[in-house]
Amino acid sequence: MALRPPYETDPVLLAVAAEVPKPVFSTTELLDHARPQFSDKLLDMVGNLGITKRHSILANYPDVIFHGADPKLDTETADLAVASARAAMAKADIAPGKIGLVLGVTSSPGRLLPSLVCDVIARMPELPRDVANLSIEYMGCSAMAKVVETCRWYLAANPGKQVLTVFTEAITPLSPPLSGSYRHFTEVPTAQRQSTVDALHAFLFADASVAMVFGAHGKGPSFGPVKNLTNDLPEDTELGTVPDGGSDIPVVQADHGRRLYTLSPEVTPRGSRYAKQTIAAVLDDPACTLNTPGDASVFFMHTGSTRILDALCEGFLIEKNSPVAAASYNVLRDYANTLGCSVPLMVAEEVRRPGGQGLVCAFGLSFSAGAFTINIPAEGWMP
Repeated sequence: MALRPPYETDPVLLAVAAEVPKPVFSTTELLDHARPQFSDKLLDMVGNLGITKRHSILANYPDVIFHGADPKLDTETADLAVASARAAMAKADIAPGKIGLVLGVTSSPGRLLPSLVCDVIARMPELPRDVANLSIEYMGCSAMAKVVETCRWYLAANPGKQVLTVFTEAITPLSPPLSGSYRHFTEVPTAQRQSTVDALHAFLFADASVAMVFGAHGKGPSFGPVKNLTNDLPEDTELGTVPDGGSDIPVVQADHGRRLYTLSPEVTPRGSRYAKQTIAAVLDDPACTLNTPGDASVFFMHTGSTRILDALCEGFLIEKNSPVAAASYNVLRDYANTLGCSVPLMVAEEVRRPGGQGLVCAFGLSFSAGAFTINIPAEGWMP
């Protein structure tokens, strides 16, 4: 157990398990549906995000998006979460009574109340009824940094307990149905930008659940130190918003019947700045043994396109085709953007990782970024 003043414990990953919905839809399939409605330039953009497929809890996702069909649920969000939680606990081979804290992590819950974590506990009678629990919600893509930080505090105070963390995102049902015609950002005036964001939403996001079991001791990788950066400029909080459906605007305003999802053109440059600042802060920490990002044994980076990933690799002097960066591209390609689940999916990838110290970085709406080290045992590790 690595203790760090004042009384912090780097959490050790005892097990990780990923679950995705059975319905899967290729980018080629979605492009075929979109072709009559999208301009050629927009088709080229959404077809070259670096995503080949995405999973959805909806059995008829393309028909909902492009043909106005009623959504047909293949699985409930909480059931997906429970499936990953049970798989992770089985891999960890621990008694449920050893779980002292359950974390539910989501920015797209199946329902607003009960919270995801309470829904999970309700559907898992094997968990103690008096288990401590906490929701980490609406932190977007940077959620895992918040989880690692929370686990460090909890395990320092309760070294004999374990933490069950369930990351779950179900974003595809929130994608707005698309009617009419849609064009690339460069082809529309600023006042019509939102229509292009709506079109992008259908291709960019997807659904998944990943569960992790953390402890103070174990043979898996440990995580930490963690560095956060949140709303470095006050206006960064407006880089991406879901403004309606809350108490300030309790009604859904858009004609398509879904909550609005806004996205500023400044997300990419600001996000890149956040990534560089948080990684620099990690490298400056005495617990980090790396001199540059290029020294990392693995580098998990979460973004929304290969173009952004390429730029980050160039900025961090990492070869984009190297094993160090491979998981970042693989998860984007095979699972699309699953918000808070994207980095956990990289951790869960069934690849043997070489021993050494790696880096993890993710930024996203709210606006926040988190970066931390992943310390892989010298003999290597595979989930």
